[in-house]
Amino acid sequence: MSLNIHPRYTKELIGHHKEKKIFEESYFNNSLQHCWLLEGPAGVGKATFAYSATRAILSVKNIDNNKLSLFDDEFSAEENKILNFKYDDNNIIHHKISENTHSDVKIIEQNSDENGTIIKEIIPVEKVREIELFFSKTSTEGGWRIAIIDSLDNLNKHGSNALLKILEEPPKKCLIFLISGNKSNVIDTIRSRSRVLKFSELSIKDTNSIIQKSNIISIDEELQKINVLANGSPGKAITLYNNNGLDIYDKLIDLFIKISDLDITKIEPLLKDISNKQNQFGIKIINILITIYLNRTLKRGLNILEVDISENEKKSQNMFLKYFKIEDIPSLWNNIFSQTNITSNFNLDKRQAIINLIENVLKFKKNDIHVRDI
Repeated sequence: MSLNIHPRYTKELIGHHKEKKIFEESYFNNSLQHCWLLEGPAGVGKATFAYSATRAILSVKNIDNNKLSLFDDEFSAEENKILNFKYDDNNIIHHKISENTHSDVKIIEQNSDENGTIIKEIIPVEKVREIELFFSKTSTEGGWRIAIIDSLDNLNKHGSNALLKILEEPPKKCLIFLISGNKSNVIDTIRSRSRVLKFSELSIKDTNSIIQKSNIISIDEELQKINVLANGSPGKAITLYNNNGLDIYDKLIDLFIKISDLDITKIEPLLKDISNKQNQFGIKIINILITIYLNRTLKRGLNILEVDISENEKKSQNMFLKYFKIEDIPSLWNNIFSQTNITSNFNLDKRQAIINLIENVLKFKKNDIHVRDI
């Protein structure tokens, strides 16, 4: 079952209490920086935090008019020093932000089609420049104007330079949330002009709670498995489940079980699942899953893997460790990651790409392995 999982529609921020407290203290102490860099692993709730904070800030003034209660205990914001990040179904401001129709909120993100499928990886520089015009206008609600860029990882150097120009002379009562899942993608000049708020993976309990609230997984065995694979990232869990990730991971496991003597017929099941229409990521789903597989294999090799997903995974990882050196895993991952990106970006043949991928993997072998009839 697939559903719209855009962070705008998430009604509750689960976890990240420390990050919320830091932001609240800055807000109520009148020291709110104009730019906040939300940094951490993908899928842990950074964008959800940005939308929740945006709803809370833009709703504060409603309390003075006795319209709607913004705060959990119905006292004033100033008395309690607490912003209510929860979604209120009766709050028109919250509804407008969820539907991206609020005139004081500007969202900059990748272009996608009506189904939410990403059309272009890089955010055009023209979209970033729209923020400058947006901030030059007066707030229609008489309060803050807020921009969210999701994410910095999808800006090229032109987009980053356009953003930097905006940050150099920030207008009053204007706030920017920058979201990044990769620290190396943030240039120093942007970082130095931002308040950095670092996010970590969620606990198993919080991750499980978010997945359950999404109502996409009804089978306990699948819920447990996807939770382990996500490793504290509910966004990753939902993405994997909605894109046939469980089946593809099982095929990866089978592939490495048979790594000592591969033939073309053993590659076909993996290719079939990758080409399945349910997988909107195409071959790039391999990047996510091979990262999970190699990371868990490395932990097994170091005897620090805490939870087994299945006996087959254990067998597969032991087979991998028999034929490959632990110290080669980072280079192997980089090789696979680069190759799948090339295939995706240039729309190359997936079947040949998988064959090439396996052949390149086997170059890292420490024992004699061969691929038959490819």
